[in-house]
Amino acid sequence: MNVSKNSHRGTNQVSLKQYNENTIISLLRQQGPLTKAEIARITQLTPQTISLIFKRFEQQNLVLKEEYIYGKMGQPSAPFSLNPEASFSIGISIGRHQLDISLIDFKCKILKQYSLRYDYPEVKVVLKKISLSLKKIFNYLSPDQQQRLAGIGLAQPDKISKWGEVFGVDSNILTQWDDVNIIDEIKKLTPQFDVIRLNDVYAACLAELFLGNPNKHTNFLYIYLGTFIGGAIVLNGQLFNTDQLNTSSIGTIPIHTSSGHRQLIGVASLNSLEQDLKKTGFDPKLLTIEKELPPAVRLMFDSWLEHALEGIKWSIVSVNSVISTDTVLIDAHLNKTLIAEINKKLSNLLANFQWEATEPAIIESGSVGKQARALGSAIIPFNSTYGLSRSTLLK
Repeated sequence: MNVSKNSHRGTNQVSLKQYNENTIISLLRQQGPLTKAEIARITQLTPQTISLIFKRFEQQNLVLKEEYIYGKMGQPSAPFSLNPEASFSIGISIGRHQLDISLIDFKCKILKQYSLRYDYPEVKVVLKKISLSLKKIFNYLSPDQQQRLAGIGLAQPDKISKWGEVFGVDSNILTQWDDVNIIDEIKKLTPQFDVIRLNDVYAACLAELFLGNPNKHTNFLYIYLGTFIGGAIVLNGQLFNTDQLNTSSIGTIPIHTSSGHRQLIGVASLNSLEQDLKKTGFDPKLLTIEKELPPAVRLMFDSWLEHALEGIKWSIVSVNSVISTDTVLIDAHLNKTLIAEINKKLSNLLANFQWEATEPAIIESGSVGKQARALGSAIIPFNSTYGLSRSTLLK
């Protein structure tokens, strides 16, 4: 089993019981059923510590015991998996062009999802859809299941009110977001549950940490190509400084272009490509369907990509000069074929770069894809309770 040396290492100090438990929950979520012996080997926790933790897990119905494995040396052993019914979570992802309200189980499988596409996020429209969707979700959940709801996560871009010019709408429409406290509005609908907000790209990165990251990197730069490009930094297996606005907002990095300096957000965001497609009568959804692009769309994509790659390259070099993460995971609101193409071309660009005094960056594709922000929003409450953060260590 190929596991990073420190990605799931626990500690035998009694004061860090919660961290050890969360380490095992994370391991089971990412790798599926494992025996106690396998978990002890990966986490380097003592068998006694593992047994005590699983005794608590079984009392809390957090895990399920699978069928015994026979045919190996020693006593037959039973793998354990997460109990999907142990807990549930709701996520609300307010995007610049799409709203998603999702219900997930403890394994982070989407049970229900309600979506709405729009040209721009209008407060009244968004709140109405959230209200209707939450009613449907609570009607779906039994009273007992509602008792096991961890909370509601909210993923939302920063400064929605400032993008009127980009959307081509009256700025007064979007400034309404400055007059509403979206968390308070959601709490009015569900006063019994906590609502936790996170930047939408941070939420997408959270989904990658919980469900993707197949090579188990503990330090990496995460880039998400959506309507606007955004980034997050993961250090020691956790999101870096999520409570600080714009901490890893790579979109603001200045990029030198033939027309002067522009921010990366203006060079490498999908928004400009999507607008060009609409002007010529093409649906931007073509970029998300696993199908060969029409010739005219292919030409527009190639033109956009040429400029976007140059900007992304320099942003990676800039970040790597300050925080040497060595690895870059890139995901996007695009089909998997286009994501793979972007990453291959970017790798080729970086291979020819002179990495003086820094380590060359390795480019890998994110594995969650189009659902990253929606899933991430629902994972936020789970991360608050079961995440591997420094705050857990300090409790």
